[in-house]
Amino acid sequence: MTVSIPGIISGINTGQLIQKLTQIYQAPIKQLQSQVAQENAQLTAWGNFKSGLAQLQSGLGGLANINTLSQRSVSSSNTGVATATVDNTASPGAYSLSVTALAQAQDLYSAAFASADQTVVGTGTLQIQVGSGSPLSLSIDNSNDTLNGIASAINGAGAGVRAAVIYDGSGYRLTLAGTQPGAANAFTVTVSGATGSLADLNYNATTKNMTESAAAQDAAATINGIAVTSTTNTLSGTVPGLTIQLLQPGSATLTVSQDVGSVVKAVQDFVTAFNGAMNTINDLTKYDATTQTAGPLLGNPEVQSVRTQLLNAISGFGQGVPLGSQYNGLGSVGLTINQDGTLSLDSGTLTTALQDNFTAVAGLFGRIGSSTGSGIQYVSAGDQTQPGTYAVDVTTPASQASLTGSSAVPASGIAASETLTVTSGTTSVGVTLAAGSTIGTIVSDINAALTQQGLDGLTAVNSNGYLKLYSTAYGSSQQFSVVSNQPAAGQSGIGTTTLTGTGVDVVATVNGQATTGTGQQAQVTGTGAAYGLNLNLTSAATGNIGSVTVSSGLYQQLNPLLSNVLDTQNGAIVAATNSINSTIDSLNQRISTLQQNVQAQTQLLQAQFNQMEQTLAQLQQTGTYLSNYFGTNSGSNTGTGGSGSKTP
Repeated sequence: MTVSIPGIISGINTGQLIQKLTQIYQAPIKQLQSQVAQENAQLTAWGNFKSGLAQLQSGLGGLANINTLSQRSVSSSNTGVATATVDNTASPGAYSLSVTALAQAQDLYSAAFASADQTVVGTGTLQIQVGSGSPLSLSIDNSNDTLNGIASAINGAGAGVRAAVIYDGSGYRLTLAGTQPGAANAFTVTVSGATGSLADLNYNATTKNMTESAAAQDAAATINGIAVTSTTNTLSGTVPGLTIQLLQPGSATLTVSQDVGSVVKAVQDFVTAFNGAMNTINDLTKYDATTQTAGPLLGNPEVQSVRTQLLNAISGFGQGVPLGSQYNGLGSVGLTINQDGTLSLDSGTLTTALQDNFTAVAGLFGRIGSSTGSGIQYVSAGDQTQPGTYAVDVTTPASQASLTGSSAVPASGIAASETLTVTSGTTSVGVTLAAGSTIGTIVSDINAALTQQGLDGLTAVNSNGYLKLYSTAYGSSQQFSVVSNQPAAGQSGIGTTTLTGTGVDVVATVNGQATTGTGQQAQVTGTGAAYGLNLNLTSAATGNIGSVTVSSGLYQQLNPLLSNVLDTQNGAIVAATNSINSTIDSLNQRISTLQQNVQAQTQLLQAQFNQMEQTLAQLQQTGTYLSNYFGTNSGSNTGTGGSGSKTP
């Protein structure tokens, strides 16, 4: 077996020679690996750029619905008279409130009896009726003919009143209290078939044997001089966005203020996110003259374009801001651009500006709508709605479903008892009107019955002596009917032929573009700049009723830019990183090929040098053999000649 030790025969350090030759072969590989490192640095830089923009978009998100950040607060100058809560639909201002009466439930008490559970009051039938509701009859017999028994029977029947027995120091009295306040919830007690003293519990239009300690009444107040009433001590909807709790008669001023702190906080969060993104861009595109090193994205046109667009949005004028507004750019509300492109915010200046003109200032940061004319309220805008001012023209105002009796209710009251059936959708309510009921009583009885039986969306009113019913909501979806069991004349005016009321949807154009009306709300569906705009048109007028101005703030300008750049399918960042990854894959493939070639070359050199050593070893062995062979033969020939010679 032949053992080869490289260089031992030739004297050449073949291992070192092969290593040097391999290094020469690997030089292109190292160059490609350096390119891979540079590409990976670019990949990391794009990742940092993406992260910075994603954080900016997140910080920008707080400005998306800036109109909802307009928080309201309310205070009362006399919390003993009234308190209030508020939502964002309330208009800032002061509201003068004067409470003249609180809503209260009816209270009755009986004459005194010697005992609550031993004295027999009497037997018969108690009939309790709350408002215009159906009467409830209770049988009083020898099982429940004491005060305690009667009170228990009333409470167990769910008659709409609460009964109790009170000892006043000299005797026991039955008390009855309505469970609901308001004039419409007054109740009567009628006794029939009475024995003993049960008839002393009568309290109705003709007989008042019990004593009324509190009459059922509505709350009464004035707000800024306008009289309002309520069946409860809560006024809701009287002032849009304001819920007032009445506590006692007296006067108070309710002040609604605009709290802009949430808007300032949203802007501060945006500034922080913007500065983070700008610092990242600056780091990626800087050049250090001292070390003569450049950022990995220096000179990249896409990155530079994004930086320019970000700064242009900050320094430009607001889009859709009303002409002549002193707040026409972010610089006017405390936002300034520093030399390195980062932002500084003077929160005091921003707060003052928001308090001075919230709509104009908020419109610099997000989408805000404002209108001229009280009959136009901005609701929302679509993604395709362009900033600007648009004229609003109404062809047909929205209307409520309504109907009016064909004849006036007699001043002396209706001639006979009457039953009205009011139907809306699948719900029907029967209202019984007693003979002699006047228009006021009829209106009160109908409203009480509608409320008690779940038709809160309908209201009855006195329309110059005529009975009128209408829906509180607007539009074609509002529909109801009324029919009576009595002819119209001399009665409620409704008659035995069913009357139907149907609402109408608003018909209007905005900027000349068609709208689709739903009740009082009009959505622009016609092609044009106002497409997607939603308005609430409450004006009863026709023709031009004013205009609406839509701003396009910072959010609307920057969010599309950031979304396009960050788009995971077609965005600039994903395009750049895909290109870099493709380049890295190509370089790695070339490196792998070259490494295989180097390995093959190294193995070939090793084999060739091994072969050389083996050949040299064989030659050396042959030389040694020949040397030994000829050396041996030469010695033998010399000895033979010597022995054969003769001595002269």
